[in-house]
Amino acid sequence: MADKIAWDAGAEVTAEDVMASLKPLFDEYLFGTCGQQGDTLLYTLPDGRAFRLKAERIK
Repeated sequence: MADKIAWDAGAEVTAEDVMASLKPLFDEYLFGTCGQQGDTLLYTLPDGRAFRLKAERIK
């Protein structure tokens, strides 16, 4: 696996950035397909079941 993603202190990190950093994990470790739409990942299993994972800043 590649090196960890590090953001400098004070860097503007968006929900889209977080989801973009998670998407490769879905692609590498899970069966099915995963697409990103901004702050949302859409994950679909091979049998057609689908999930939406959304990121939002809480602080």
